[in-house]
Amino acid sequence: MDPRREAKPSPRFLLNSVDLLGREIDPAVLSFAQEIAPRAVSHGEKLLGDPSLAISLFEEAAATVSKTIKEKEASRKPRIRDIRGYLFRTYLRRISLERKANLALDDATEGEWQKHARQTDDSDIERQILVKELLQTCDTLTREILYRKLEGCTGKEIEKFCGIPVNAANLRFSKALRRLQRAVRARGR
Repeated sequence: MDPRREAKPSPRFLLNSVDLLGREIDPAVLSFAQEIAPRAVSHGEKLLGDPSLAISLFEEAAATVSKTIKEKEASRKPRIRDIRGYLFRTYLRRISLERKANLALDDATEGEWQKHARQTDDSDIERQILVKELLQTCDTLTREILYRKLEGCTGKEIEKFCGIPVNAANLRFSKALRRLQRAVRARGR
């Protein structure tokens, strides 16, 4: 190394304390996430090809690890010994899921693309923005139920993932859907 060159510190990642789904990241997990973020996100960016997606998935992984830690504490299960390693493995699993989803889209036939293609106009784009804003006002559990329903998950799958009975999940879904529909109709007038 050239002695005249100054060693530059690695850039500090500014991770949010809340992921895109509105889930909070525990301060201890956020601290570990800040430590491993430069290498982990760089690795994710190489695999995904999109730096913003890599960071978003990293924040999602940190929120998931935070939730797991809280659940373990509440049920008095043994704590996670290596949070850094656990966080990195969770992040790699999330990247793997994202890549599998992209492969499915890449392999779609022209007919499948045409089937799902939509013509958009200005009012449709405004509705999409309104729906996104309204989704942000929903609590995390309701938003998760909405996303799972839209992905085509069954009631039993939602019950297993969210930890609430099928009837309660369906009730939350229908109430949120009615609220969204009323808001979209009111905006369209």
